[in-house]
Amino acid sequence: MNRMYIWCVLLLLVGCQQPTVYVYTENLDAQQQAQLDLALSAQRLPYKYTQLSVPREFGDATLMLSEDKILTEQTEILAGIMQRLGYQPEIKYTTAANHFYNHGNIGFYLRAKNTTTSFTMPTRVLTTGCVEDKYNDLAVTFNNKQAHFTLTSGRKVSLDWDYLYGYLVIYYKNYSQSYSHLTPEVSTPFGMKPSDTYRYTARVNEPSWLNCSLQIVYMD
Repeated sequence: MNRMYIWCVLLLLVGCQQPTVYVYTENLDAQQQAQLDLALSAQRLPYKYTQLSVPREFGDATLMLSEDKILTEQTEILAGIMQRLGYQPEIKYTTAANHFYNHGNIGFYLRAKNTTTSFTMPTRVLTTGCVEDKYNDLAVTFNNKQAHFTLTSGRKVSLDWDYLYGYLVIYYKNYSQSYSHLTPEVSTPFGMKPSDTYRYTARVNEPSWLNCSLQIVYMD
């Protein structure tokens, strides 16, 4: 009787276990790792980091799903995390015979890709959507290495910039401000016009003029 009770309890425990996301990462930098940690903690499935590297035959971003139980909504959320980090996820499937990825378990594989890119910034943009209105419409010019801000006082400040994992990053002292790239149409006196808009992702304590988005509107 006791054995039968214990066996029933074990079956119930197994049945109540939630599918788990097993996370494999390789060569992520500190910023990208922090972004990944935050995104994973916001989704609903439990997750575990593994100590194994991403298999060589996998792409930079891969989701491994079990054919016996596919969680469509959670898979879309995890794919969205990869996309926000600048990756295009690839979906792979494994059979139910693979006990590690059955019952809805998901493998999340992310390898730092080569950050060399042909991305170029517009030569000149204006600040917009600033936390403090007085910093709107500041001119910011870019060359291959630096962003030059012309402040309200007329003083110019030159800061290093880079393009990493789909984000424009501008460095100030020992921290940075990052911007996501969008291409919305903008209302102008001449109608709706296309733009390149770089929206800041978080507020920094100082300088306040980094709490602005950057934009160029194309009139032709």
